[in-house]
Amino acid sequence: MSQISRDEVAHLARLARLALTDEELDSYAGQLDAILGHVSQIQAVDVAGVKPTGNPLKDVNVFRPDTVEPCLTQEEALDQAPKAVDGRFAVPRILGEAE
Repeated sequence: MSQISRDEVAHLARLARLALTDEELDSYAGQLDAILGHVSQIQAVDVAGVKPTGNPLKDVNVFRPDTVEPCLTQEEALDQAPKAVDGRFAVPRILGEAE
């Protein structure tokens, strides 16, 4: 038995503001019905006694610790810049913006 009808696909398409042809509606109805059938099969699997696994990896935190380290000063950062204005990098104007 079909779990999703062509009319339901058309309704979903309208909600998503998709313009679908009649052929696409028929095609998607069949595809969505097949997907729902596979989901039903998965839901029917007996998992009683199976311990859930949220994450099979044992690593908890793989990030380095946050430590304050020295960095460039503003002058050092701008030292090799082609052009700097008022302590900032100067770049060519884009999109006709006024200076």
